[in-house]
Amino acid sequence: MPGTLIRSTMAAEEVFKKPSSSLLKKKPTSVKKILQDYQQGNRREYDALLHGLQDPDIEVSTLLLWLKDLKKCTSLVTKEFEPLIRAILQVKWCNYDSKVVKAYQEVLETLVSAHTVYLTHILAALTQSLVPEQLIITDSMDVSNPGEEREHEVKQKKKFIAVHKTLKMLLHIAPVTPQYLIVALGESFPWTGHSACILDGYIKNLLEIANYLPELRAKILELILHRMTELDVNAPKQEIIESAQTTTQETSDGQDEEHMQFDMEGVEESDGSNSKPTDKEDQAERITHEVALKLDQIMCTVMEYLHTVCFVNGEFQLEEAKVLHRHMLLVFEKVLLRTHGSSHVQFLFYYFCSFRQAIVDAFLEHLWKKFVNPNTPAVIRQVASSYIASFIARADFIPISTVTACLDLMVSWIHSYIDNQESVLQQCQADVSLHLPFYSLCQAILYVFVFRHRQLIEDNKGLRYIMGLNFERIVTCRLNPLRVCLPSVVNVFATLARNYQVAFCYTILERNARSMLPVIITNPNGEGSKVKHQNPLDSFFPFDPYLLPRSGKLIESLYRNWEGCKEDDQTETEEEDDEFVQYETLDKDLPMGITPTSLACVSPGFRTPSSYEI
Repeated sequence: MPGTLIRSTMAAEEVFKKPSSSLLKKKPTSVKKILQDYQQGNRREYDALLHGLQDPDIEVSTLLLWLKDLKKCTSLVTKEFEPLIRAILQVKWCNYDSKVVKAYQEVLETLVSAHTVYLTHILAALTQSLVPEQLIITDSMDVSNPGEEREHEVKQKKKFIAVHKTLKMLLHIAPVTPQYLIVALGESFPWTGHSACILDGYIKNLLEIANYLPELRAKILELILHRMTELDVNAPKQEIIESAQTTTQETSDGQDEEHMQFDMEGVEESDGSNSKPTDKEDQAERITHEVALKLDQIMCTVMEYLHTVCFVNGEFQLEEAKVLHRHMLLVFEKVLLRTHGSSHVQFLFYYFCSFRQAIVDAFLEHLWKKFVNPNTPAVIRQVASSYIASFIARADFIPISTVTACLDLMVSWIHSYIDNQESVLQQCQADVSLHLPFYSLCQAILYVFVFRHRQLIEDNKGLRYIMGLNFERIVTCRLNPLRVCLPSVVNVFATLARNYQVAFCYTILERNARSMLPVIITNPNGEGSKVKHQNPLDSFFPFDPYLLPRSGKLIESLYRNWEGCKEDDQTETEEEDDEFVQYETLDKDLPMGITPTSLACVSPGFRTPSSYEI
């Protein structure tokens, strides 16, 4: 079995003296004799062999001779020859001609066959070779000549092809290769500080491995999404918008900041004004956030991979999509379902679901099972409900029949929960820690209604359906969900519910406003107390507007933006408007980061220009 090489005290720490030039120039001794002489105490030729392998200017004929000799005597390369193995693995073999490449691959093949213990070290070296190398600009290089860059790309492609061929060869020799390969791939993954071309190039190589090693695809996708999530959480939407604002202010004087913010998000204001969405190419020029641009490039790569797997010559591959869907769900549960604050990576699932309605149904069913399972942690149940709400509210490719089916499930669960609580406790109270799944699901149905109300109530039949959901009982129950849910969601729902007369919320909102007291927070020393408004639900709507410009082109046609309230619904008198306008601005002064003014936690479509004031 493979394992860590046991480094002898002499082999691991020894420092070799550079042999004389005459020794290197003479006819090379056979590797077998060099190894036998070393075992008898003669180190001179062995040292020359080590330094020769490490010499970048070594003659091709000499290197080729050594590799062929080494292939014949790999059985002699025991643990005491670890420095030799290390020197072989450091050879830049991909930079040589096809004869050297083939001889090197044969050495690795016979080495693994004879000594499986070297497999982990060989895999580590091969996976390191899958990391793209930056083109080094020298003084003598003509940077204006595109030929230099093209030549570098050709060399990199040649290297990657050779490495993948070697990995495929090792898969046939050592059946345990996948088990150790995935570890090596994770250890060789470039960290997020590297350039976009290095990260993207390595991810392309990982996806290529997933093509010829499908049993590792789920774990490979998990590695990729872990790294993408690290990028995502380090590129908050607020910072992306601020970077675009800074660029716009530098290039265009007099640009209106609020208008630019709404253009960035592609969201129309709720007053029904016909503001044009920002052109994506212009947006790409404005966004200068380095981490966001890295993520954008990687998102394009992974989206292209998902489409390539599921479609061949334009035809949908059902069986391939089934397997990929199973892998995607595993990765979703391990990575994204447990990540709070990601803004864009989850759109990979959004895009994947757009391929077929069956994928949508399976994704929603998975989320629903996760929510209704009482053994699931409450915070995960809350996240699952947020994904359900945001997905069916924002996905323009989801039919209204799916929306109503989800609403039926959620509302039925809520009414059953209210029945159980009222039968057990006559004076049940609004305790967020105790009823977190209930409140999160209540917020979910309010959110879906706000976004889908036009499609739900297209005629009297739709209105009767909404009335049958009995929103009135939900908002007036003793658990008082309107007090806990996000004010921005509650206020828009209250307006629409009054317009359609499906529920009357303003009396409850007024009572909640009178009882909502600030909480005094002090530091451990008892000093520096501050007032902080409560926001019991750490709300997170994962499919809020997508800001990355290049990959966003694939999302734009699938996305439903906030459309505001219908103008013909505003039939109330001016006095009636004055009665509830105060509740629509209750959240105006709440702090950034835990309120509707935070880009990370609530749909920007709910905001008004005044809500940007802190």
